[in-house]
Amino acid sequence: MSWRFKDKILLAASAGTTLLGSHAVYASDVEFSIETETEADELERAHPGATLEIYYGQHVSINFKTPLAVSGTPGNAPAIGPLLLACGLVQVSTSTAVTYTKGEATAAKCLLRFGNNTHEIDQMMGNMSISLEKGRPMINWQFKGLFSPPIASSAPPEANWSNWAKPSTLGVTNSSAFKLDGASRTLHKLTVDLGNNVIFDRAINHDEIMITGHESTANFTVSAETLALFNPFNATGNIQTFEFNHGSSAGNRVTILGRYQMPTPKYTNLDSELTGYEFDGKLVPSDAGYDEITLVFE
Repeated sequence: MSWRFKDKILLAASAGTTLLGSHAVYASDVEFSIETETEADELERAHPGATLEIYYGQHVSINFKTPLAVSGTPGNAPAIGPLLLACGLVQVSTSTAVTYTKGEATAAKCLLRFGNNTHEIDQMMGNMSISLEKGRPMINWQFKGLFSPPIASSAPPEANWSNWAKPSTLGVTNSSAFKLDGASRTLHKLTVDLGNNVIFDRAINHDEIMITGHESTANFTVSAETLALFNPFNATGNIQTFEFNHGSSAGNRVTILGRYQMPTPKYTNLDSELTGYEFDGKLVPSDAGYDEITLVFE
């Protein structure tokens, strides 16, 4: 099993689903680590040396990246749908759009082939952050799941990428647009993080992955216009909405909506060597709750 050709394949779907090739995840930079609790066996001995460790409470962390995939068909959920649900988003579908907002997580399961070893991981929950700057819009995923020992696999599982309608690259030609408080702004970078607190909870007779809370954040950089057109210093502390749109054709459009508390702006030097503002703040729900971030695929 050569490390150079470690041959990682990832399939994922909601817990209880039979994993098929159509559940293949268009993943890159896959990281897999087994996390274990230990306790020293502190036997009193008549000579020095290391003591044995007792291992228990094994669970796993899986991190990877995917494109911010669209469905290609209006009203159909994107291939990343089960991953979004496992990050504590809930899905509402109509004939023309699929919308995700914060809510209770739906656990996922995955199959990960690492070399010739195949692990099936259950009860996955996690966090995601969307990164928009240049090229493709991307998502960083971080999951925890319950450990299972590997089984030997002589060949990789079938991988069918037909569900992965990859988004167009960011840019004016693909209708990328950004509004802050209803006004169009020149956007250079946007990162949105759900901020989920994901833990492995272990009791004497119970193991569970759970999301115990979240604090969503957003960071974005826009061009600094004249103060007469845009004075962010007067908005510090205010709740404003931002809206990012991308994609021009039905089935390939995605919108990110955020309910944002404006922080004190920071000056930044843009690639063009012009002046920009950087905002690093929180997404804050209303009194109704769970409305600080919305993703719409249409």
